[in-house]
Amino acid sequence: MTAEQAEVEKVNTQFYKALEACDIKAMDDIWLHENWVRCIHPGSDPVVGWQEVRESWAEIFSNTRSMKLSISNLFIKIVGEMAWVECTEDIATFFDQGFTSGQAQSTNLYLKIEQKWRMVHHHVSPLPTDVPDDWSDDILN
Repeated sequence: MTAEQAEVEKVNTQFYKALEACDIKAMDDIWLHENWVRCIHPGSDPVVGWQEVRESWAEIFSNTRSMKLSISNLFIKIVGEMAWVECTEDIATFFDQGFTSGQAQSTNLYLKIEQKWRMVHHHVSPLPTDVPDDWSDDILN
């Protein structure tokens, strides 16, 4: 890993720590505040513009008691001032009325502005759950 990839890995880790902590102020520091940044949450339409992206995180955080997550299969590619990070997220989200868990594939894009990497795009898609070979659609089986 190059020194520049290590910088990108560090900001990507900060993003996931902010997500896990439901910390909107940390998100403020990670994201670029422009009207063209984008975020695509699982099962949702694209959210465009920093204010709307921030509001989407604030809403998620307000409905979440806590999160636990880890990332794996990390891939980092840097071309010029743009960094592309891909990873698998293992997520458990806890609410007042229960929890959900699963895996998702994430793509994060960062732009280097004034020597600092800022997130400009976050896209998450849920990964399919493995179904046992002996699975049956028959409810009585």
